Order: sequence, then structure tokens, then C-alpha cells
Amino acid sequence: MKNYKLGLLTSTICLLIAILLLTASFATPYTNAYEDNDVTNISEMVFQFDSQEVKNVYDLNRVKVVINGNPKYVLTHRTDIGRLLEDLGVIIDKNKKIVSTSDEIVDGTVVRVITVGTVIEEFNIDIPFNTKEENTKEIPFGERKTVQEGVLGVRTKNIRKIYEDGRLVSEVVLSDEITREPVSEIIQVGVLRYSPNDLDVRYGYSCEHWYSVVDNGPYSDQEKQLLKFLMYCESGCNAESDKHDVYKGLFQWNPKSWNAYYPKDNIYDGYAQIENTIDKIRRGVSLSAYWPACYKQYVQKFGEFIR
Repeated sequence: MKNYKLGLLTSTICLLIAILLLTASFATPYTNAYEDNDVTNISEMVFQFDSQEVKNVYDLNRVKVVINGNPKYVLTHRTDIGRLLEDLGVIIDKNKKIVSTSDEIVDGTVVRVITVGTVIEEFNIDIPFNTKEENTKEIPFGERKTVQEGVLGVRTKNIRKIYEDGRLVSEVVLSDEITREPVSEIIQVGVLRYSPNDLDVRYGYSCEHWYSVVDNGPYSDQEKQLLKFLMYCESGCNAESDKHDVYKGLFQWNPKSWNAYYPKDNIYDGYAQIENTIDKIRRGVSLSAYWPACYKQYVQKFGEFIR
């Protein structure tokens, strides 16, 4: 008698639970979402009774749905994954990817709804330029002159990046081309070397010769006086004077200064020295700065040079 009553009580409880679940299914969509704890409680309530009677009334499957990385747990009678996602209000378009552990919903199925994003990015990469050196006699030996600035080239790459739920999963190179060729830097290197041996005639110490050149040149009397005084004081009238590393010729020119103004003239050429020195004087350079000791003696003897 007790067994009969216990069986009757058990059947009654199972039937009541089935009726409650069936009633809830008419009030809400067939898919119900719960948090982890809720699913566990309901699972215990529904499945702790091994009753075919309950399963026949309303067969539910537990499904884990992950949308954009966020998990959701549902109980559903659906077997079609698409219908389940419709019930959940998930819109499936070309930017969505569905991954499931089974083709149809069974108890324990995991469905992932992945948002797929595609981005095309353009990258510009510098291409280094080459440096070319060219020897030239247009500038003095050892000097360097940049005649063409180098320009970096540009290599452009277009890459398609595919993201799933914000995570980069693949890259595809769409194009890779040189959009601007590099331009080489060109540097001229001077190989021009002058020496007294390059002269057709060497006069050595010859005030008579160089005084004559000055006296017959297109210069004022005061300019002639200054030129002759300076060449005698500075070098003893020796156009090939090379006894100092820093100063050369009749007027002891600094080679660096000479090359800056007159790169094509031989610094040991006395004729060029006279012409270039008078040019410098007429441009208004400081005589006491260029020839401090000798100009001081000139002033003591003749007074200040008047331009």
C-alpha cells in the first residue's frame, strides 16, 4: 500500500512539473535564457526524475550560445540552429559566422555566433636610396659637393585583415608595388690637384717680373702700390711659394678660401693670383684681417689704403 502511494505521489509531482513547463512555454518563446546558476537549478528540477512521462510531454535541450564572446545558456525544444537564433533575436548577415558542435541541436550543443570584420589597410614603406660618388676636376682635390639630393622611394602594400570577434585571424596581401622609385644621391668628389709643376713657366723669386705684370695691368696707382708691397712682404715675389701647408703663392692665399672663389684657377699661377687678389680687395675685404703683419707695415709706410 505504501509503495502504491509513493508511486502515485511521484507521478503526480512529475505531471505537475510538466504542466508548469508547458504553461510557461505558451507565455514566452520556446527558447528560455538563464544564467549558469539558473540552468543548474532547473536542470536539477527537470532531469532528476528519470521519468519518460515528463520527456514525452516536453523534451528540452540545454544549449550554450556564445555571441561575440559572451556566453548565454538556454533551454529549448528547437532542433534547428537558425530557428533557435531567431528566437534569441540574433540577426544573421554576411558579417556573422555560425560555428556549432553539432549540425542539429542536441542536449549540450554549443553554438558560437562570431562577428566577422574585414579591414583593408594601406602601408607605405620607405625604400632607401643609393649614394653615388663621381670624381670631378671641377672642384679641388678632396672636396665633396652634393649635386643631387637623395629621395626615399615608397613601397605601398594593401593588406586585407580579417577579425573574428575583434581578434585578428588572418591577413592577405592584396597588392604590393613600388609607387615611387628612390632617387640616388650624387656626390662629386674633387680630384683636381694643382702644383707648381703644372705651370708652363716657373719664375721663382722674381719681383722684376711680377712688378712688371702689375704695372701693366688695369689698376690704379694706389692698387699697384699695394699689390707690389704685399707680394714682396708675403712671399718675396714668389708665385710658386709652397713653404707653408696653409698659405700659398705671391699673396699667401689660404687654399680653402681660394678654392671657394676660384676653383678652376691654379693657386700657383701668379697671373691668376694678381687678378684674384685685386678682385678681393675691390670687394672690400678687411686688409688687416687677410694680411695683418704686412698691411700694418704698409700703413706705417704709405698710410691707410683708400678705396
